[in-house]
Amino acid sequence: MARNVLTLIAALLVFFLATGCSSLTSYTQMTQQARLSISQGRFDDALTVFPEKAAHGKDEVLIRLERAVLLQAMGRFEESSREFQLAAGKIGRYENRAVVSAGRTALQAGSLILNEQVQPYEGEDFEKILLHAMNAVNYLMAGDLEGARVEIRIAYRRQNELRERHAKAIEKAEKEGGAKSWEQSFQKADSGRYREISSRAGNVHSVYQNAYAYYISSLVYELGGERDEAYIDLKKGILAAPDSESLQNDLIRLSRELGFYEDEQKWVARYGEPDKEYGTGTDVFVIFQHGSAPVKEPLSFPIPLPEGGLAFASLPVYRFVPSGTLAGSVGGEGQSVRTSVVSDIDAIAARNLLDEFPVLFAKQVARSILKAQMTKKLSREYGAMGAITGTLASAVTEQADQRTWASLPKEIQVARIFVPERTGNLIVTSVPGGHTAVVEIPEGTRHLIVLCRDTDAGLALQTKAY
Repeated sequence: MARNVLTLIAALLVFFLATGCSSLTSYTQMTQQARLSISQGRFDDALTVFPEKAAHGKDEVLIRLERAVLLQAMGRFEESSREFQLAAGKIGRYENRAVVSAGRTALQAGSLILNEQVQPYEGEDFEKILLHAMNAVNYLMAGDLEGARVEIRIAYRRQNELRERHAKAIEKAEKEGGAKSWEQSFQKADSGRYREISSRAGNVHSVYQNAYAYYISSLVYELGGERDEAYIDLKKGILAAPDSESLQNDLIRLSRELGFYEDEQKWVARYGEPDKEYGTGTDVFVIFQHGSAPVKEPLSFPIPLPEGGLAFASLPVYRFVPSGTLAGSVGGEGQSVRTSVVSDIDAIAARNLLDEFPVLFAKQVARSILKAQMTKKLSREYGAMGAITGTLASAVTEQADQRTWASLPKEIQVARIFVPERTGNLIVTSVPGGHTAVVEIPEGTRHLIVLCRDTDAGLALQTKAY
C-alpha cells in the first residue's frame, strides 16, 4: 500500500513539474501582455493572447471569460455572449460532476498532494455572478430584452446557490479544524497586505449581492415597461451600493412615478432631491469601466502542524493595480453628471478572497500534513536521501494558484442623464484624465445605452438606441 501511495505521489509530482509550473508561468506571462494591450486600447491585440484554440483543458473557463470581456469591448456582442454561455456551461458541469469518478479522484489527489492549480479553473464566486450581469449587457446591446431578462434571472439564482454552497464549505472547513488560525497566520506573514485587503473588503457587505446585476435588471424591467419590478431591484441594488448617486436618483424618480409617497419622502430625506430635469426627456444610461482588476500573487508563511513542526503554506493574495481615472463625466444641453461606482472589482475580489481563505487554509493544512507524512515515510525507507527528496518535493510543489480573470476593469460605474428630446449628442469625459468621446443620439431615441471603457488611448464606446 505504501509503495502505491509513493508511486501516486511520484507520478503526480512528475506531472506537476512537467506541466503545472510551465502552465502557470505561461498564463501569467500572457496575462501581462493582455493587460498592457487593454490599457492601450488594443482589444484586438489582447484577444490574440486568448485564441479560441486555447479554450480547452483546465483553463478553459478562464480563457472564455477573457475572450468574452474583450469581444464585448469591441462591440462583438453575439460572440461575447457565446463565450459567456460556454464558460457558464463549463462551470455548471464542474459543479455538478460526480463526487467520485476516475478523473475526479485523480484531480482531488493532485490538489491535495500538490496544489490547487492542478484543478480546472471554475471561477471565483463573484465571477460566476458577474458573468451573467455582463452577458445581460450583451443582450441589451443587441436589442434582445428577453435574453437580458434570462441572464438576470440566472444571476439571481446563482447568488443564492453560491451563498449556500459557500456556507457549507466554511462549515466543513471549520469542522475539520484546519481553518481556525488562518487570520493569525496571514497577519503574521504580511500584516500590511492583510490590512490592505481587509480594508478594501470592508467596502463590500457580501459578494452575493451584486449591485451591477441589480441595476442592469432594473434597466431591463424599465425598458420592458415593468416599473414595479424595476423599483424592487433598485431597492436591492442600493443595499449593495449605498453611495451610488445614480441608484439614489432612480429610487426617488421611480417611487414618485409609481405613487409610493412614503418611499419617496424617505429617499428624498436620505439622499436629497435630484435635478429637476431628472426623469424627463431622452434617457441616457452610461456604463463606464476603467482600470485593471487586481493581480494574484503568492504569499508564503509557516503553519504549525498538529504532529509538531512547521510547514510552509503558499496562498494567493491580491495586488491592486492603481488607475489614473476616478470616474466619468457625461454632459450636454447645460447638464453634467458624474458616474458612480456600482461594482468595485478590487473590493469584491478582496471580500471574496477573505471569505474563501478559511477553506483554502484548511486544504493547505491537510496538504501539509500529508506531505509531512510522505517525507517521514521516505526518510524511514530511504534514509537521508528520502528525507531530502520529500522536503524538496514539498517545497517545489507548494505554489499558490494565481489564476484570475485578468481582463476585468478595476471598477464599473454608471451614470444616468435625461436630456431634452432632439438633443443630438453628449460628451463623455474621463476624470481626471480628460479623454473625451462624442455620443450621438439618433433621432427619435427614447432610451440610449452607452457602454464605455476608459484606456490610456482614450474612450472605447458602444451604443444602443431604444
